Amino acid sequence: MKPETRKRLVDFIKRAELIQTYSYLDNTKNIVGLEIKKVGKKWQIDFHQPDKERTDAILFNLRLFVENKDDISIGRLSELCTDTGISDNWKKEYEIIRKELNNRLDMLAAEGPKGTIMYRDIFEMFLFGALGHRTEKDKAYKLYHKWVTDETEQELMYNTFHDVIVWVLVAVINIAKASKEELQRTPMISASKPDAA
Repeated sequence: MKPETRKRLVDFIKRAELIQTYSYLDNTKNIVGLEIKKVGKKWQIDFHQPDKERTDAILFNLRLFVENKDDISIGRLSELCTDTGISDNWKKEYEIIRKELNNRLDMLAAEGPKGTIMYRDIFEMFLFGALGHRTEKDKAYKLYHKWVTDETEQELMYNTFHDVIVWVLVAVINIAKASKEELQRTPMISASKPDAA
């Protein structure tokens, strides 16, 4: 394994382990969702997801994994597959995890009078159009304002956004686990010179 490959895997693992310590993941059985119940004669929908502080903390780090500007992004880890020192097992696990995540992101999330929207679009419209950036000419910003026009839409889409965050986190955690196993299988070769005889 090339030293730069090892360093990228180590950096990926460190960041994945860091985000696992965040309070966003405290209630792993019930991070996001909704409850529909009848209150008197009316139906009520109660949404739940992590608060803004928890969300901001996780997104600050999650962006490193989803934007292809960083060496540890999920997409750019594909560059490591050309390293002949990486096992086929790691390459296979990485590709399966990445493919599953992309398949989920590219599924239809909603369809109606406003058109169709995929899970990837919802993730990007919140991350890049509402929370992380504010550029009115940006596609994600425009998409957010097209799909989020009232409080109910905002709550539904925001819950869906949190579902996608969990999908990405699961992918990151699984890639980190495979990477840790890969590093254990491939010990670091010392650069020291052998003793003279």
